Amino acid sequence: MNKIVAHVIGKIETTVYTQSMDSDTGLRVEDLAREVGMSRFQLQRLFKRETGLDLGEFIQQSKLQVASNFVTLTHAPLLDVALNVGYNGQQSFTRAFSKEKGVSPMKMRKAAHARYAPFEQAAPEPTIGIRSERSVEPRRLWMRRYVGAYNQVLMHWADFSDRLHVSNLKAIGPFYGVIFDDPDNTPADQIRYGCAIEAPLPPDALPDGWIELAAEPSRFVVFSLRCTYMEGHARLRPRVLSWFQQSKEAFGTAGAFEIYQTLPTGGDEQARDMELHVSLAN
Repeated sequence: MNKIVAHVIGKIETTVYTQSMDSDTGLRVEDLAREVGMSRFQLQRLFKRETGLDLGEFIQQSKLQVASNFVTLTHAPLLDVALNVGYNGQQSFTRAFSKEKGVSPMKMRKAAHARYAPFEQAAPEPTIGIRSERSVEPRRLWMRRYVGAYNQVLMHWADFSDRLHVSNLKAIGPFYGVIFDDPDNTPADQIRYGCAIEAPLPPDALPDGWIELAAEPSRFVVFSLRCTYMEGHARLRPRVLSWFQQSKEAFGTAGAFEIYQTLPTGGDEQARDMELHVSLAN
């Protein structure tokens, strides 16, 4: 992919992911064009040629993808969801959401909450440890973005390891798996995942094709276990949903990360230590 387009996609997705946009301007095409030294028309034409998508539509789809996760997985007021993803009000948000998803946010929420209700009575899995912690500094990550089903995540990490070597980044742990999408809301082959390291200090130039992600300090609930990657994916999801149903906590805006102390290597059968850090509303 063209490096300018890759940068623009990364800028859009990380800004929406951390919900760090100004509600008056959001992610304007003219601002993105100025950032990469192009005219609005030039950037739109390049983006369309490289992705087949209209840039404005891509921005809106990215906002609504994040919004759908907050609609289905939280009890946050829909007005707050709308404002957090850059809409000026609930009415415009509901109209755009209904057109994109084919269902209103309220109807999607009711269906999801009915689907997740059994988790409220689910017995916790004793082998998954849980603790809470608070970050006190913004988290700055250098990330490579990937797209594909969760069973491809170890392939992403293998490529990421090669990229570290090519970019001459002598990274040590921890390593971060940035979770963008909920599998209930995103087709399996379109799930976005980021492989990341903490940004070097002193800061170096960000390598081409990499994205910088900054997340504000937050409370986190941390789930920890040791198993194969896909086993962890299958076991963690019901545990996370049941914890949120029972605790009545709400998801925060600093994101969700899989954290490994050593670079994930090996095949699907290899067990590894993993922590899942999920941001909580302050």
